[in-house]
Amino acid sequence: MDVYFRVLIQTIFAFFTILVLTRILGKQQITQLTYYEYVNGITFGSIAATMATDTDNLVWQHFFGLIFFGLLTGLMSYISLKVRPLRKLISGEPVVVIQNGQILENNLKKIRFNLDELTSELRHKNIFDIRDVEFAILEPSGKFSVLKKPDAQNLTPRDLGLTPPSEGLNIEVIVDGQLIYDNLKGMGLNAKWLLNQLKIQGVSNIRQVAFASIDANHQLYVDLYEDHIPGMVDMSDDVKIPFTLDTLNVGEKDKK
Repeated sequence: MDVYFRVLIQTIFAFFTILVLTRILGKQQITQLTYYEYVNGITFGSIAATMATDTDNLVWQHFFGLIFFGLLTGLMSYISLKVRPLRKLISGEPVVVIQNGQILENNLKKIRFNLDELTSELRHKNIFDIRDVEFAILEPSGKFSVLKKPDAQNLTPRDLGLTPPSEGLNIEVIVDGQLIYDNLKGMGLNAKWLLNQLKIQGVSNIRQVAFASIDANHQLYVDLYEDHIPGMVDMSDDVKIPFTLDTLNVGEKDKK
């Protein structure tokens, strides 16, 4: 029992240590991580896991290693912000893989990227003809940036000499039935105004609202927990088909 209790305490300690370190070092989306940052994350997790479950050594040994590794990571991140050559060495640099509709095979070999992966990435960008691509660049994060040729780009209002009005940003005012007062105040509104708008839309209690937002024109969007949608589409595979003698006969005919 003492061993399990020790593992419990060490796990809690490791969890909050990782939480504090990641907050100090900063956060980044998984899709934007470089390989260096990805490997660092794995190493952090490995040290923390050892600190949580190792009962043969003192927890402070692993704690020191985790803190020291965090300091090294923070130091390297800070230096790389100031020294561009070091940043390029650690994070890598963008690589052009398509130029003027021509695939640069030598660059693909350098980054160990094959043509199947390249065409797959292009399809994710809704590009099915390589001739439409002026530049395709593999970023250090592993994501693709693609610039289409002018004659393959979609028409925009600016191309027509039009300047559409800015739609602004929709601001959340209710999330999970909870009112966000600061957002309302920032828009120059108050709870009384919001409650009146909800009543106009037939909502009597704020707890009925799953999500609500206000646009730049003070138009309120409301989504309730109870959805009243006629003929709601179910995308699951669990589709109930009534089993009758007729369906059995159809199946037998298909086999024949």
